[in-house]
Amino acid sequence: MPDDPDLESAYALETAEDNLRLYRTWARTYDTDFVEATTYRFPEIVVRTYLESGGGEPCLDVGCGTGALAEHFPDGTVLDGLDLSPEMLDVARGKGRYRTLIEANLKEPLAIPNASYAGLVSSGTFTHGHVGAEAVLELVRILAPGARAVITVRPQVWMAMGFEPCFEALASDGLVTPPHLAEELVYADPERAPEGHGQDTGYIVTFRRL
Repeated sequence: MPDDPDLESAYALETAEDNLRLYRTWARTYDTDFVEATTYRFPEIVVRTYLESGGGEPCLDVGCGTGALAEHFPDGTVLDGLDLSPEMLDVARGKGRYRTLIEANLKEPLAIPNASYAGLVSSGTFTHGHVGAEAVLELVRILAPGARAVITVRPQVWMAMGFEPCFEALASDGLVTPPHLAEELVYADPERAPEGHGQDTGYIVTFRRL
C-alpha cells in the first residue's frame, strides 16, 4: 500500500481488506486531498439529481465515506450513511449530517429490513476496485415502493461488472424502472483532476423502485 493514498490506489483495490487498509490511511485527509483538491463534482450532482427527481426521506447514502455527499443535502434531511470503513465513518459522524451510520460490507447481506428507505444515493462506490452489480439487488430490497435512487457508475465497469444485465433483469422482473443514464465529467476543473484523469466521465444512474 503506498504511503500517500490516491485515486490509482483506490482503483487497484481487490478485497475488502484492501479497502479497509486504504481508507484507514486516507480517511482524515480524503476531503482535502481528493474531494476539494481535485474538484470532484459527483456528490453535488447526485444530490441535485436526487432532489430534482422527487427523492424523499429517509434516504440512505451508500458508500458514504467521509460524508462528502451529505453536505449537499438541505439541513435537516433525514439521511443515513453506510460504509465499510470505520475510519471514514468517524469523519462522517463528526459532520453531524447523518441520523444513523452503518458499518457494513455491500458484498454481503445487509442487516436492514425490507422497504426501509424512501430513497438511495451513492457517489464513487460503484467503480474499479470497489463494488459491482452484486450489491444492487440487496439495495433494491431495502427500498420502499416508489423510492428514487441516484448512483454513479464508471462507464468502464457498466458492462464489465455486470450493471447493464443486472438492471435489465430487475426491470424485467418489475422491481425497478429502466435506469436513466446521464454521462458527466467527474471533475469540475480538468487541470486539477488527478494526473491523467481530467476527462474522466461517469454515469449518473437514476431509477425508481416499483
